[in-house]
Amino acid sequence: MAHKTILIHHHIFKNAGTSFNHALKQYFKDKFVEYDLPNSSLVTNEHLREFILGNPEALAISSHHACLPTPQGIDYQTISSVLLRQPLARIESIYKFEHQQEANTEGAIKAKEFGFKDYVVWRLEKTPNMLCNYQTHYCSRTKQSEINKRPTPESLEIAIKNLKNCAIVGTVEGYEDFLTVAQDKLRQFYPDIKLRYTFLNRTSPSVSRVKQIRENLVLKLGKDLVLELEDRNQLDNQLYEVAYNIALANLPQPQP
Repeated sequence: MAHKTILIHHHIFKNAGTSFNHALKQYFKDKFVEYDLPNSSLVTNEHLREFILGNPEALAISSHHACLPTPQGIDYQTISSVLLRQPLARIESIYKFEHQQEANTEGAIKAKEFGFKDYVVWRLEKTPNMLCNYQTHYCSRTKQSEINKRPTPESLEIAIKNLKNCAIVGTVEGYEDFLTVAQDKLRQFYPDIKLRYTFLNRTSPSVSRVKQIRENLVLKLGKDLVLELEDRNQLDNQLYEVAYNIALANLPQPQP
């Protein structure tokens, strides 16, 4: 029987993960750690298992590239949390982040070289996975060899299965509700847990309505490019709906 429960936060780029990390660190303090490998390599189950065994004090681990589902042990169990975001809402946020980022990555360089529209065109040509069905890709990959593969309907099936097996699922647009669910789920393992609401690393105002997001992008990118982005994010739209419904179903019910 497992003696401790370790939360694994799957930190999807530009999906409010920094805010959730802050909330976790406020409670877990030095028992919260971030773990990733060089060059954005995939953190496989074996990598994560080795890290858990080598860092027995860690009770909450955040990773940009830990694959789902996570490993289980004889003296520990892991539970997963993940935040999804409206796929169109991620696009300008990614550009603004890389435009401001002090880094020598190709994305950061191109974001400073190009305006928003030219950056999107470049991404679609060179690294479409970053803007197209990225969340489906993220939630379904299990091997390093899959890093650059484009997601398929089969990837969506795997991603949905993995989401349904996560203990804590939410959306960026419903971040406060996500924190409520996270606190409720974690309370059975950490009875005194309190997760404070803060929204960090935000590069644009929160917009919850798809229509507003779309109208904003049409003004900046043109209708044809937005239509292409919508077409190439069909899997992510479906995955987002699944996440939204899971989050809604998991909200604690008020006591009579």
